[in-house]
Amino acid sequence: MVVTLIIINLDDIIYNDGTGGRDKMIQFKNIDELKQFISKEVLLTHEATKYLGISSQRLHQLVQSGKLTPIKITRASSLFLKSELYERKFEIEKSYGHARSALSVNKEGGVNTVQTINDAVNYFTLLALFKGRYKKCDPIYHHLATQIDLTRPINEISKDMSLITGFDEKEILHESYQVQKGFEKLKDDDYIIKIGTELYPQLLAQTEQAPVFLFMRGNLNLLKFNTISIVGTRNPSEQGKKRAQILAERLGLNRIVVASGLARGIDTAAHTGALNRKNPTIAVIGTPLTMVYPKENEMLQRSIEENGLVISQFAPSMSVQRWNFPMRNAVMSGISLATVIIEAGETSGSLIQADYALKQGRIVFIPQSAIDNDDLKWPKKYIQRKGAYKFSTIDELLSILATHHKEIFTVVNESKEEPAHLSEGKIGYVHKEQ
Repeated sequence: MVVTLIIINLDDIIYNDGTGGRDKMIQFKNIDELKQFISKEVLLTHEATKYLGISSQRLHQLVQSGKLTPIKITRASSLFLKSELYERKFEIEKSYGHARSALSVNKEGGVNTVQTINDAVNYFTLLALFKGRYKKCDPIYHHLATQIDLTRPINEISKDMSLITGFDEKEILHESYQVQKGFEKLKDDDYIIKIGTELYPQLLAQTEQAPVFLFMRGNLNLLKFNTISIVGTRNPSEQGKKRAQILAERLGLNRIVVASGLARGIDTAAHTGALNRKNPTIAVIGTPLTMVYPKENEMLQRSIEENGLVISQFAPSMSVQRWNFPMRNAVMSGISLATVIIEAGETSGSLIQADYALKQGRIVFIPQSAIDNDDLKWPKKYIQRKGAYKFSTIDELLSILATHHKEIFTVVNESKEEPAHLSEGKIGYVHKEQ
């Protein structure tokens, strides 16, 4: 459909609005009214890209293919009718229901198939419609799954989704378009893992806090290893940072993968301690994979992507909210056998993870030094709870852990020799390409 704007003179304009009806004659009292009309109905290239929500390159492709016809083209810019762009905008949003994602297909025996991508897009579209309220979204999503094949492109099921959920179809397609624009920011080798599938962390799947989908970047083989989380304050003492680093090194010596949240402070020390020994580490983040937070840890995040695994439950289209980080703590605890708190104040987010860990039936380790600190109330409170243990040395921590997991864990004591890495020994670290 081509919308035409024919200027007869400064007083009259014949305007076809694209509805299939007769041309409309619009009269203007003066040139100012004409200018106002043109400024509203005629868009420059940069205005058209913003209106459509696409790149200038994509706009050029639409013009080259004949799907859009500018009313004028110059070397500097082109002019487009807003009415034509409106129709094209709806078609673009609808066409994105085919899940045109940059993600690779059929990796690791079915991961990131078109069906998986469609399912994830449909889920996060619904979550966006519910304004990020998981408690409202998830029951409706699971109900929809019994009524509709959610592995189909959203443009094929949007009418049914509208009838069942009550959301307007255009609103559904609009949110889906935004979700898929976000998905296109993912890398070719990023993974979308759904709960109930083989690669979803089994320990996490057993918890009430398990997200429907996880986004992962890096070595998924690390999920086959035993994992322990190290958490603590963002403003630790030098001694606290050193303790976190040494603990991470010793856990790696015992072929345990260290997980943390990539925050500044204790998290950074834990990740660094593992990487310094050339052992992989897992970062469970409160932002999408496509974001870096905090900015100062950008190089660390890139290193973990290459030499470990980054996990997020948040789609690239989602904005960062303050409640993301407690949700992240639940996931981090969920993939771990235990959580170790190195240093934490009374309002530390680490205590949120401790709460989740104990609810999930996991072990929480509290340093004896924290219990002995009269300025802190939380250690004495938490040590009374089932599943919480105090420790004075790393060997004591390892011994307690071995007692609870004899069948899968063997203590490896420190020696004067260079510690073994996860890539060495009978239980080898498996490279992400294998």
